[in-house]
Amino acid sequence: MKVSVVIPALNEEADIGKCLESVRRQDLEVELIVIDNGSMDRTPEVAKEYCDRVFVKPDYSLAEMRDLGAREASGEIIVTTDADCVAPRGWISTLVKPFEDTKVVAVGGGFRPVNRNALSRFYCWMSALVQGFLGLFQGANMAYRKDAYLKSLGYADAKRAEDWNLSWNLRKYGKTKFIRRAYTFTEIPFNRQVEYPGVLVSGLLVFIGGFVGWLNLIGFGLGYILSEAATFVYRHRSNLRRSHIALLLLSLVYVYKRSLPLANFMFIAGGLTGVFMYHFISEDIRFAIDDLKLYKLREEPENSLSGQLKQHLIRLMKL
Repeated sequence: MKVSVVIPALNEEADIGKCLESVRRQDLEVELIVIDNGSMDRTPEVAKEYCDRVFVKPDYSLAEMRDLGAREASGEIIVTTDADCVAPRGWISTLVKPFEDTKVVAVGGGFRPVNRNALSRFYCWMSALVQGFLGLFQGANMAYRKDAYLKSLGYADAKRAEDWNLSWNLRKYGKTKFIRRAYTFTEIPFNRQVEYPGVLVSGLLVFIGGFVGWLNLIGFGLGYILSEAATFVYRHRSNLRRSHIALLLLSLVYVYKRSLPLANFMFIAGGLTGVFMYHFISEDIRFAIDDLKLYKLREEPENSLSGQLKQHLIRLMKL
């Protein structure tokens, strides 16, 4: 059976070479496709050194990029991964072996963190549980039959969780399996590291707040959890930061504090703080890290105070 590997990429010049080289080192020959999202660095040029085809689509969402790759792929089996992943030899053959059973339509694989710490290891462990028990596979390491994909709804038109939606929908057409030993190495960004702990801690705060009657804790926990849930169902195309909106609304609540009943004020203020914290962690910090990665590629770093601060952060975060 022919296998195609589809990889979306954006400003991954520093990592994509290692990723593509690891795919080419596999013990199974594959068609290799990269969908570039309009990188400002040399990502497309590096990709062309390894790939059979490279598409540059600046205005595409991640779901649209993965969909294009799936439809353009000529393989019976489509494997997806990310540009910052590095695969050990034998990864693809292990991942696609379950397709020898014609009833299997999708397979998910595990992860091992490059940036090893307690949070990154916990994320990989929780990811394995979610994939193994719920069958919600991740686009950074999954495979599926193309004919089943074309029958399905494809990738959901969402900002996040297009991979979860696809793997969930593919269950209508056959069996799905999770193969933990078909792992790839990947860097777990900070916003991902705190995803599962954030939900667990927020749920605990809701419970504690309800037990002791602290409405601000209940509001904070619910605001954080509902914000994360909303990102899976609402596609956000605007450049307006949602953390800024939450901060503005929180300021207005404090301005009109005296006109609100105390219970309402505590709950609303706590909820908006939870919304702000979620988007600050999941979006603002992620964008800042992406900017630092781009800054690192400059041939002549700035000598200004801000430039020196960026260089210090790059060294500190080992970007």
